[in-house]
Amino acid sequence: MVQIREELAAHGCRMTKPRQEIFAVLNHSPQSVVEIIEKLKKKNLSVDKVTIYRSLTNFVKLGLVEETQFKDKISVYELADHKHHHHLVCEKCGKIEDICLDENLLVQAVKKVSSFQIKSHHLEFFGFCKKCH
Repeated sequence: MVQIREELAAHGCRMTKPRQEIFAVLNHSPQSVVEIIEKLKKKNLSVDKVTIYRSLTNFVKLGLVEETQFKDKISVYELADHKHHHHLVCEKCGKIEDICLDENLLVQAVKKVSSFQIKSHHLEFFGFCKKCH
């Protein structure tokens, strides 16, 4: 939390109690704002939804949090670990798992069939987790 506090301070932002609580419930598994609110409620904390959205938007701009959208177009947020990874998404229970892949073969295949210059990409796999299949 000290590193996050220092990063916020470097950009002229304070580590307020609501921001601290939002960081406390974030982890490296993508979560929607609704899920973040539920986790805060379980800790008997009440943080205004607008505050959560504003904080997350700010955290994303600062590179502290990553935002992703899956098929349902709902934004999900996770702590930025700066390691490129992809996601496995269960279509039944909604569980999301990180998966690290060497996608160099896929990128090379795209380069062979297109002159498109790739700057970044997102790759998600949808199916059923072990519990749901």
